[in-house]
Amino acid sequence: MALWETTGIARPWLDLRAEIREKRRRDRKLFLVATVRGSIIGAVMGAYDGRRGWVYHLAIAPAQQRRGVGTAMMAALESRMARVGVIKVNLQVRTDNAAVEAFYLGLGYADDRVTSYGKWLVAPPVAKT
Repeated sequence: MALWETTGIARPWLDLRAEIREKRRRDRKLFLVATVRGSIIGAVMGAYDGRRGWVYHLAIAPAQQRRGVGTAMMAALESRMARVGVIKVNLQVRTDNAAVEAFYLGLGYADDRVTSYGKWLVAPPVAKT
């Protein structure tokens, strides 16, 4: 939780604790955590919907960025996805996050030139002020 808050992934409408619980219950092998001397320095969630793989919430501690941790985590996640039958991996990057766009382009990802739409089936929580 602290890593995702520090790196700006946490959003008021995301219940990250519930996401972690559900990921661990359903699909542990696609939830990776990197540690150094017992401290969490990286995390990423992957998902497989039977057709595509999805990457969610890749985060690397600021002090560990640009040291290959994110690249290694993505390589490990992609390898695990390939073993379960994923043939294409999708991910979304916020349009204001140019540094992350460059990271994924460097890993061989390409902009699929699609617009992502969403619809809340349950209203998101209101941000605390």
